[in-house]
Amino acid sequence: MRLIERGMLTGMLGILASSVWAADYSEAPELAEQVAAGTLPPVEERLPENPLVLEPIEGIGEYGGVWRSALKGTFDNGWIRRTVAYQPLVAFDLKWQKVIPNIAESFEANADATEFTFKTRKGHKWSDGAPFTSADLVFAIETLSHEDYAAHRPGFIDWGTIKAEAIDDVTVKITLAEPNGTLMQRLAAVDGPFIVNAPKHFCSQFVPDHNENAAEVAKERGYDSWSQAFEQICYFNFTTAERPTLNAWRQVTNYDGINQVIDFERNPYFFKVDPAGNQLPYIDDIQYVQTENTEDILLKVINGEIDFSNRHFATVTNKPVVFDGQEKGGYRLTKTIDARMNSAVIQLNLNHEDPAKRELYQNKDFRVALSHAIDRQEIIEVMFAGQGTPHQAAPRPESAFYNEELATQYTEFDPDLANELLDGLGLTERNDEGIRLDSQGNPITISLLTASDFIEFNDISQLLVEYWADIGIALDQRNVERSFAYEHFRSNQHDMHMWWGDGGLGDAILDPRYYLPFNGESAFAYKWAQWFMNPDGAGAEMPSEAAKAQMDLYRQLETSGSSEEQARLFGEILDIAQDEFWAIGISLPPEGYVVANKRLGNVPEVQPFAWQYPQPGPMGTSQLYYKN
Repeated sequence: MRLIERGMLTGMLGILASSVWAADYSEAPELAEQVAAGTLPPVEERLPENPLVLEPIEGIGEYGGVWRSALKGTFDNGWIRRTVAYQPLVAFDLKWQKVIPNIAESFEANADATEFTFKTRKGHKWSDGAPFTSADLVFAIETLSHEDYAAHRPGFIDWGTIKAEAIDDVTVKITLAEPNGTLMQRLAAVDGPFIVNAPKHFCSQFVPDHNENAAEVAKERGYDSWSQAFEQICYFNFTTAERPTLNAWRQVTNYDGINQVIDFERNPYFFKVDPAGNQLPYIDDIQYVQTENTEDILLKVINGEIDFSNRHFATVTNKPVVFDGQEKGGYRLTKTIDARMNSAVIQLNLNHEDPAKRELYQNKDFRVALSHAIDRQEIIEVMFAGQGTPHQAAPRPESAFYNEELATQYTEFDPDLANELLDGLGLTERNDEGIRLDSQGNPITISLLTASDFIEFNDISQLLVEYWADIGIALDQRNVERSFAYEHFRSNQHDMHMWWGDGGLGDAILDPRYYLPFNGESAFAYKWAQWFMNPDGAGAEMPSEAAKAQMDLYRQLETSGSSEEQARLFGEILDIAQDEFWAIGISLPPEGYVVANKRLGNVPEVQPFAWQYPQPGPMGTSQLYYKN
């Protein structure tokens, strides 16, 4: 992904999506029937004056069909966000090379990257037919920046100083106190749609500035506060189907743990058309079946019950059975380029509440010893069918930010050196089971909770138990539900956390969670990360000098509009990460894959895969269709 230059941002003002000048637009037969019955306005009245024309990957599609997919458990919002809910103000293009108009018809930034002006589409409507205007954008920003708002919101904005102004019904200006040269990229990334998720005419009932009874409304719905109600209903979650949307499909059933099928139907007011003037989406409905585990999803895949997905099941371990099932299941495999830089990143808690553990975990030699005790090549052979190479928590070799020393240091399997390092720390005494004793005379036991969503983490951890026992360190690993593992580390109760290595390509600047204490995902220094986000916030703790230096560099990076300067500053951040060795990596992930129904058209043959690039969203899923 290319960083956005100031000139590119300013020049985007003149870039408008191509227009369809046909006298008549076309629509899905089911909508045409409603128009004929007088229950729905004509399509030309439902579309904005200048709808976005989506150039299809293969060609013009056909209306009809149900996209069958699956969710794991009751909190798999991420897959809905990737498939249905990626309609940000500005978006990434398919190849992840630039930011392009989407809900915004055009956009520009001033030379200092402190003022950002967006022009939306005149006549754009929410899924219930209500007008979508700049007032909705201002409402979303003002609500999230409200002094009493105490729920989740994106961390890339200074909510205490951001200002939003409606210039007219279709133009909004966002003003920042400090330059933010990465704002456009962040608005196009996974957390960007926050600004277009809150229809004022519906969501204002939860906000005290607009409804004096907001607290009571929240309580009646089972929430502790108005901000919690706003977060759950008007931010990103899909617990209720009430909220109007700008997405291609609107929610019909609640994702609340009760409904086993979460249904989405065509949004009759969706703002995109194909080059022939056919209103999108082509597919009528999306049905997500709620499952209990990955095995259930895999079984649905090989039985041909999943039409387009790589969620949860698309692992190296499962690939042989998925590959062999293509003919029977009526699907084919396409490719993803994994932007993740690691199959598993291991983070010791350097901010541990236990002083003895904190002192031990903060000792770099202890972390280096654990790293040298890992037989990465065996993990690659056993877990990933020999695909991948040993790699630390560092940008990928294909990245412009690749730091070879950071990527390769301490990856040699050398248990003798690991033992030597631990002996050098004075950890020479052992119990009867061969486990080393800490400075307090207690056996050194590291607790690790791995998310049950990902069987790889459990299997890798079982190998770590053996490797580290050989050098006198006990690992107590348990496989638990993801939400429990996250709750554990976000309350700073964890010894260690394991997760995927996001931030491997161009997303490294947007998601540097493993390179410095950056956000709530930086489990190696959660309290330091809290300080970075808000020094006065609950749980914030003054970071080390090295971490503070990284944070200062990142603040400079954010205020720069130059890609060259951003790259230079990020390189310095990585140099410090190399010296500090915050987290331990295992290996580079192999190439990924997607299952696609053989009848499905406009499927990309290759697409990037990353958290910040929420695949498949940027391809424009509204263009998918079933070939008759």
